[in-house]
Amino acid sequence: RKTVAYGDSFMMERTYGGKRGHEGCDIMGMERPRGYYPVVSMSDGVVEKVGWLEKGGWRIGIRAPGGAYLYYAHLYGYSREWQEGDAVKAGELLGFMGDTGYSTVEGTTGNFEVHLHVGIYMKTDHEDEMSINPYWVLKYLQKYRLKYSY
Repeated sequence: RKTVAYGDSFMMERTYGGKRGHEGCDIMGMERPRGYYPVVSMSDGVVEKVGWLEKGGWRIGIRAPGGAYLYYAHLYGYSREWQEGDAVKAGELLGFMGDTGYSTVEGTTGNFEVHLHVGIYMKTDHEDEMSINPYWVLKYLQKYRLKYSY
């Protein structure tokens, strides 16, 4: 069984890279090592960003049809060689949960527990993007999810 847990950690303090609020929700892998837990897309969309980020480690960002930017970070690996512009379907395997990031050295692991950081960003009337709390979206998806097996 693939046991995970998450709570509402939106805007809780983070200090790596400077004091800031947590712009997301962490889904923790409770029992298994990096690379065990699958990460699937919450929505159809198009890959907008993929690759290494200092804070996020290996990440993939998907722009949903309604304009939301869905950010999946700290991945251990990808399900395939994603490229910017690739189409993604809801429920499609993106990669696997890991512990990458918090380093300028690409590929760094082990600076925190295995987890998936989920971020959701929406455009405002001023064309800026703002982070919204993904906790309630995750609760909704958990309640009404379809069964996927890998």
